[in-house]
Amino acid sequence: MIAEGTQQVLTMLYPLYKEEVYRRREQMMRLTAFGSLGLIAMLFALLLSPLKDRLTGFDVLVLGIASLIWCGLFCALILQQQFRHRLAKQILIQLERALGFYEDGLFVENHALYPEEWKTAWLGDRTAILYFASLWSLTGLFLLSLLFSS
Repeated sequence: MIAEGTQQVLTMLYPLYKEEVYRRREQMMRLTAFGSLGLIAMLFALLLSPLKDRLTGFDVLVLGIASLIWCGLFCALILQQQFRHRLAKQILIQLERALGFYEDGLFVENHALYPEEWKTAWLGDRTAILYFASLWSLTGLFLLSLLFSS
């Protein structure tokens, strides 16, 4: 059994790290939404522009590079948040272990409060792939539209 002072510290830290895990996930979703909206705005601006037929090769190049930089920036920000999310998740699982959430019979008779697979479930999290695929798909659509409009 852990000492009472340690128990209090762990009990205080647990909700903070739980909130941190959720906040990082939400931040990745927000970044994806904002980056996607920017790319959609670029796509609509291009498609609805009456001047799209007058784009020079230089204009196409600059717009293409701008869209790639936009996408790359948001992917980098999402990667940063994903790294921090994973660190917070690892610490959260350590806190859950220390608090006994995975021990049989501590809270619920003959059962653990949390299932054993939750300790490693975060390793299979592939949501970042969805975020990146969204951004890169929209960037690809913009680049294709840019090529076909010139």
